[in-house]
Amino acid sequence: MTLQESLNSLHTREDWDCILDHIKVELETAMLDFQTPELLDNPQKLARLAGEISAFDRLLRVFSHAEEE
Repeated sequence: MTLQESLNSLHTREDWDCILDHIKVELETAMLDFQTPELLDNPQKLARLAGEISAFDRLLRVFSHAEEE
């Protein structure tokens, strides 16, 4: 089974939208955290947060692409 086949199988589940919504909320939360003053002074925390934002964004793009096919 390929990743595409697996994602298509998950897309047919009725709770799939809940999973996508949760990832979107986590992405929005991480983006809001990016504006926290305590993080602006700490390059390690900023780098970690940037990585999280990138990962959530990538997941949403991969999952959304799967829905289009």
